[in-house]
Amino acid sequence: MTLQLPTHNGTHPQKSTDSFTIPQQKEQLENLLYQKVQQGEDISPCIEALYYLASKQTTQDQLQVMWAEVIKERSAFNSLQRVIITAFAILGMIAFLNGAFRSVKPSAAVVNPPAAQQR
Repeated sequence: MTLQLPTHNGTHPQKSTDSFTIPQQKEQLENLLYQKVQQGEDISPCIEALYYLASKQTTQDQLQVMWAEVIKERSAFNSLQRVIITAFAILGMIAFLNGAFRSVKPSAAVVNPPAAQQR
């Protein structure tokens, strides 16, 4: 079922509604509904289209809310992942430096300084 919008010279083919936002589409349908009521025509197609647009808007709102939640979850996961990676990097550096300092043996000159330098 396609809606034909009345014009001054009869009807014209249905325009693409992709370029209109849902509120604009609803406004146009409400205007068409008002015209049809004044002319005594059948308004059921307009009412069905209005219900469809209301349902479509609700669905889009729900999808936007869900997408925002997904983005928040991803952000939280990425932050947690960075914290864990940083913690492991720090622990790794501590373990490496601890092992490096334990393996270095102090030289005998440092442990037992020459007698001439002692006072």
